[in-house]
Amino acid sequence: MIQLLDHNPGPSRLRLGEQVANLLRDAIGLREYIPGQKLPSERDLCAQLSVNRTALREGLRLLEHQRFIEVRRGKYGGAFVLQAPVDLAIERVRGKVEDLRQLLEYREVMEPLATAMAAERIGELDLARLVELHVKERDVLEVPGAGEQLRAIDVEIHELIAVATKNQHILDAVHDIRLRLALGLDLLSRSAARRHESTVGHAEILDALRRHDPAIAADAMERHAAATRRAVTEFLAEKGIDIEGDPRTPLWRPSGSPRRT
Repeated sequence: MIQLLDHNPGPSRLRLGEQVANLLRDAIGLREYIPGQKLPSERDLCAQLSVNRTALREGLRLLEHQRFIEVRRGKYGGAFVLQAPVDLAIERVRGKVEDLRQLLEYREVMEPLATAMAAERIGELDLARLVELHVKERDVLEVPGAGEQLRAIDVEIHELIAVATKNQHILDAVHDIRLRLALGLDLLSRSAARRHESTVGHAEILDALRRHDPAIAADAMERHAAATRRAVTEFLAEKGIDIEGDPRTPLWRPSGSPRRT
């Protein structure tokens, strides 16, 4: 959930209002709040974040300017989460194409390994919760407008698998992946075919976890992550954006090593 803010900003740290905006944006990206939902009241958010109303309102203004929320006035007003139009979702990704490519690759490496570990360590309570989430996912799959609810379920499924590894560093890595991948997943939220594909993938992963089979669990997650990468890549290619690029370009080179020619 939303973390507390740094109230002692140094020269390189963000203002409280910017921190508020970033944390609420993260919560929206992880679908703690879904499009159409009203954020908690200013009083409640101030209490959760331990900030004054000036900092909170600055953060809300930033989010409104970035079109993540809409602030409505009046008796039934408040801050409401917006559904990003396709053009806006594409624009948000456009400047982060290389990061998105690397993130999708990183996920294909990290999550299968995490799922294999979870298969060996998962307990009955976590398995029961995963079954509950998958049943809920199937129940709302055909409900019109349920794409964002399915995104919230998807986040919880993947983070619960990471919890089952009993390794805080792996949980942190998977959480970071889900957070940073949100802009890419926003592109797919309207695709019924992708929702069906994702639900089938979750069923395969769950079956492997129930059997406590690390190899099958890793394979199932690898297919699931690869399907997401393929869907994002194909969607952006249709819009004239190539996220594959040239992955052979080195990002880091040890001191004294020769340059590639």
